Amino acid sequence: MRFYISLQSIKKSECPKELEPADRRSSVHVNLIKKDMKCPEQEKRHVPFQGVGRTLGSTSTPAAPEPTVGSTAPATAQTPSEDLVVDDKLPSTSIQIRLADGTRMIAQFNLHHTINDIHAHIDASRPGNARNYQLQMMGFPPKVLADRSQTIEQAGLANSVVLQKL
Repeated sequence: MRFYISLQSIKKSECPKELEPADRRSSVHVNLIKKDMKCPEQEKRHVPFQGVGRTLGSTSTPAAPEPTVGSTAPATAQTPSEDLVVDDKLPSTSIQIRLADGTRMIAQFNLHHTINDIHAHIDASRPGNARNYQLQMMGFPPKVLADRSQTIEQAGLANSVVLQKL
């Protein structure tokens, strides 16, 4: 019976786990034979799902058509040019915003920006859409972000995902 074992344990003069006897007092002899052959290639790693997710019981409008097979990037919203200013000298974070229409956008904010600034960012990126929505912090249970004067740091939104619910 042939074993493909780790050479690192043998180099350390340790018995490989695959060859350990039931009785630890008995000795193990290993003969290594060097062969000129290619090692078998490892299997390619499985890429996890990268599509846009949906929440069960969602009150959002019907989703936009799914991207075609040829496209690789998920639906993302364009960042508006006349947006709030992020100061690089102050602590900042990125927040992923999942919009009700199924698209998502990633926006940079300083920790002193408020939830109202997140609303303004969404409104600037979608000028024709409804303004009567609420934001929820992703998690279980989802936390409704009702206090618009609360800062991103106070709300615990640094590096998090925010959902837009109509």
